[in-house]
Amino acid sequence: MIDEQVRAAMVKWPDVPAVYGWLRLDRRGQWWLIDRGRPGFDEALHGLGSPITSPPIIDFIGRNYEHDAAGRWFWQNGPQRVFVDLDLAPLILRVLGTGRDATLVTHTGWPIERIDRVSMTADGDVFVDTGMGPGAIYDLDLGTLEFDEDPAAGPDGAAGVWLAGRRHAIVPHDPSQPPTFVTRPRAG
Repeated sequence: MIDEQVRAAMVKWPDVPAVYGWLRLDRRGQWWLIDRGRPGFDEALHGLGSPITSPPIIDFIGRNYEHDAAGRWFWQNGPQRVFVDLDLAPLILRVLGTGRDATLVTHTGWPIERIDRVSMTADGDVFVDTGMGPGAIYDLDLGTLEFDEDPAAGPDGAAGVWLAGRRHAIVPHDPSQPPTFVTRPRAG
């Protein structure tokens, strides 16, 4: 999904070094710039960054947001790859609609057409493996979803959630399993 002018810049300047620790995606889909080059930068004071609020820049990041084979997500900023620190997941999923017909869209505006798996942490975070990649449902949107339990699944029932007219079983999140994405990519 990378812009054509970005692809051209990558060809023209193939050896631009990647950057790490300058861009962060929070658990609600907000992009943050961590201005490490600012005079007086202090990780403890400025390490969370400043929100990026310009709609054209947010749109540009969203159109050029990808991942590599190692599960590291990045923004391809012209010829430079800017790896993203993730507070929760690489995709923050917003809910459109309510109840059984609710659908999902990523924080970058991509509609979710395929759901492979849904899991929930003990803290109530709902993760969804999608055709676009792994994501987490925006916490304030959880109340618009229809959750249920399937008594036929056993004495405790099996939790499920309805999305796009289809019930998806919710499997417990297993913290011992490694994630399919890297939360803090660094040069190595």
